[in-house]
Amino acid sequence: MKKNLVAFAVAAAVLVPGVALAADSSNADTGPVLYGYAQITGSNQFGTHGPEGLIFGAHRIRLGVKGEAVPGVTYNFQYKWDGAYVTSPLNKTLGVSSVPGSSSGVQEAEINFGFIPAFQLEVGKFRVPLGMERTQFSGNNLWFIQRSMNQSLGADRSAGAAFHSPDVMGTGIYYKLGIFDNHSLNGNNAFNSGNTAIPFGAGQSGVGMAPVGGVLSNGSGHYLFAGMLGYKLNPLLNVEISGARADAKQFTALAASKNITAWNVGARGGLMGLKYMAEYSADVSPNGIEGAREQDWYVALAANLHEMTLTPDWLDLEPAVRFEKFRMVNNQTGVDASLANTTIGLNYYVNPNNPHAAEVQLNYVVPTQTAYWRTHRVAPVNGYIYNTLALQFQAGF
Repeated sequence: MKKNLVAFAVAAAVLVPGVALAADSSNADTGPVLYGYAQITGSNQFGTHGPEGLIFGAHRIRLGVKGEAVPGVTYNFQYKWDGAYVTSPLNKTLGVSSVPGSSSGVQEAEINFGFIPAFQLEVGKFRVPLGMERTQFSGNNLWFIQRSMNQSLGADRSAGAAFHSPDVMGTGIYYKLGIFDNHSLNGNNAFNSGNTAIPFGAGQSGVGMAPVGGVLSNGSGHYLFAGMLGYKLNPLLNVEISGARADAKQFTALAASKNITAWNVGARGGLMGLKYMAEYSADVSPNGIEGAREQDWYVALAANLHEMTLTPDWLDLEPAVRFEKFRMVNNQTGVDASLANTTIGLNYYVNPNNPHAAEVQLNYVVPTQTAYWRTHRVAPVNGYIYNTLALQFQAGF
C-alpha cells in the first residue's frame, strides 16, 4: 500500500505543475503526423537437405500517428502487421500448426509529459529500456534486415510508466527508469512465458471476475523494473548500460526461479560515414527457469560510401558486416549450446537526404556451431542456422 501511495504521489508531483502550464497555454496542437513503412522480403536458405527456393514475404508493416496534444504533452500511437506473408487461414489450409501466422496489434500507445525536460514522464505501452539496438533503432533504420539475437534476452515492450530524459541539462547524459506490468507484451524474449508471475491480482481483476469497463483494476504486487543510463560524448562515442528484472511464478512443472534478470552494455559511434556498434547482453533465469542463462555479444561495422564522398548522389551504398555469438546454458538439462552468425550486408538508399524513405537491403548470413540447433529444430530469435540469402525492399513516409 505504501509503495502504491508513493507512486501516485510522485506522479502527481510531476503532473500538477504541467497541468497549470497547459491551462495557460493554447490548445492548438502541432499534429497529428501520419507515418508508416512497409518491408517486402525475399529469402532463400541453402544446405537444408530438403526443398529450397525463394520465398516472398512482408517483414514489418507499420502505421502510426504522432504529435503534440498541447505544449509539453506528446503522443505516439502505432499499429503493426508482422509476417503478413502468411496469414492464419493458411495454417488451416495446410493443416500444419507450425506454419507461422501473421501478427498484428497495437505496437505502441504512449503519452509523454515533458514539462520538465530533465524529468519527463512516459506512460502507456512502449519499449522497456533494455538494450542499445532495441531502444535506439526502429525497424526501418536497422543496419541489417534482422535485429541481433540479443532480442531474445530483452523485454521488448510492456505497459507501464517511466521517468526519463534524452539529455540531462545538455550534459550528454540520458536515463530512463520504468515500472511495468510483470511481463513483456511481446513474445520470444526473456520476460514472456507461462512461468512469469501474473501481473493482475484478486478482486475484479481475478480469475472468474470481469474487469471493470474492460480495464484491469487490481495488480498482483509483481512488477517488471527496468533502467538505463547512457552518455553521448560526441558522434564518435555513445556508451550505455541497462538492466531489467521481473518476478517469476515460483511454481511450475519446470524448475522455477524467484525472478528473471537481464542486463546489457553497448557502445556505438561514427564519423564521416564510418560506423560501429557493439553490445554484450546476459540474462539469468530467462522465462523464470532456474539454472538457465543466456549470453550474446556482437560487433558491427558499416561504411556509407556516399558520406565518404566515394559515390555520387544516385549511388548511396553502405556495405556492412556483423559478427555475433549467442550461448544458451541450462544446468537442469545439461544443455550448453552456442550459435554464431556472420552477416554480410549491402544497403542502397535511393535518396541520401532521406535514406530510409526508400531503401534496399541485401544480406548473406553464414552460421557456425549449428549442430544443436539443427538437431532440435530450434534457433534463437533472429538467429539463422542455415546459410541464408535475404533481400528486403522498404518504402515509408
